[in-house]
Amino acid sequence: MQAASSRVVSQALVVAVLAALIVSSCGSSDSGVTKTDTGATGTTGSLTRTSTSKQTYTEPAVSGPLEPQSALAGVQLIAQTLQTELLQLGYDPGAIDGEFAAKTQAALKRLQAAKGISQAERGALGPATATALGPGVGGGSAVVQALQSALTDVGLFNATINGRYDAATVAAVKALQERERIQADGFYGVGTAAALARLYRADDPEPVKDAGEAPSQQSLDSSSLLKLGSDGPAVKRLQDRLVELGYRPGPADGSFGAATASAVLAFQKRTGLIRDSVVGAIVEAELKQPKGAGPPSGPVPRIDVDIARQLVFVVLKSGSVITLNSSTGSGEHYKVPGGGTDIAYTPVGAFTVIRKISGDHKAPLGTLRSPIYFYKGWAIHGAANVPAYPASHGCARISNADADWLYPQIPLGTPVIVYDTSGKSPTVAQLTNGAAPGY
Repeated sequence: MQAASSRVVSQALVVAVLAALIVSSCGSSDSGVTKTDTGATGTTGSLTRTSTSKQTYTEPAVSGPLEPQSALAGVQLIAQTLQTELLQLGYDPGAIDGEFAAKTQAALKRLQAAKGISQAERGALGPATATALGPGVGGGSAVVQALQSALTDVGLFNATINGRYDAATVAAVKALQERERIQADGFYGVGTAAALARLYRADDPEPVKDAGEAPSQQSLDSSSLLKLGSDGPAVKRLQDRLVELGYRPGPADGSFGAATASAVLAFQKRTGLIRDSVVGAIVEAELKQPKGAGPPSGPVPRIDVDIARQLVFVVLKSGSVITLNSSTGSGEHYKVPGGGTDIAYTPVGAFTVIRKISGDHKAPLGTLRSPIYFYKGWAIHGAANVPAYPASHGCARISNADADWLYPQIPLGTPVIVYDTSGKSPTVAQLTNGAAPGY
């Protein structure tokens, strides 16, 4: 199942076993925030902070990196995406585990030697290597998109996340290297990965669980597991079953790529299993007779955002339901320009789609893919990574591939219902009254 494949690597970067934080552009505040929106025109609105800083600045209403909830998440996402791309190109990187270890470095060097890449870049990611790895979403490299996202997390990258190892990316990598006092060559190698890791917190979070869930898949024989990088008929059967159940695992080609990992994660969230994107006997049994509840009854078509389970349910005109992996407001504090902090939350309530922007939408500290705005600065949008837990500044993230699929399905005026059975998320009335969210 781990054999190298000639199939084209999935373009979505939803590496679900990781918990990286890509800075999204979603509105949140802990007190006294007033947001304005220009309506369904594709232009931006504004946010006026009426409490501590009293500044007006352009939407999206996020202006500083969140406190990351996972120490090595962004670093692992880069390495795991690199490993996946190497595997798809026929260079065995070892286990797809998010570790920039010796076997991954050796595989990278073999690719670079075959492509005639200069010795200066050998064993590291740079412009020539990104080109050799091939195009990802929007023509850029998937691994560079992951790198740009991680650099955005730590406040070093403020350009469009486009997957291209361009001058802005080189400058951000050099800024990281200079800050950590290592050789500033602009290439992302092992030393730079370690430097990036130091900018994250010291500990990774525990696997996200639901109450009363089944044991971890990892307790099973690893050879019997289907996971990112697996290949063969068993994966195709998995993909076919996920499609049948209303998930989006990507092409049913027998290759366990990022889209399949995202769909498995969504299935695990819905059914209350451990959220690790790994399929073993426990998940397989649940796939045969799934028990996870879908969205409640309501208008058709519509979008439901289930904060407690971190899911987006898309109820189509036909009444069929598509379940998407999502990540909503983290509840973490983040800094705003000019001083002060806000809290990242997703408000609950009944909304409608007020405007849409097709393609990549550049925000102050990140790039939103095909955002669908439902309340002032809050949107459902694509992101480079959608972790297993709440991680955004307040928007509902979905994968870039899911955002591209969703955009044409949802016209202006479509109902959007946001609910949270945990009771932690604020209502619109609490937002208006300047009440702090319950985190």
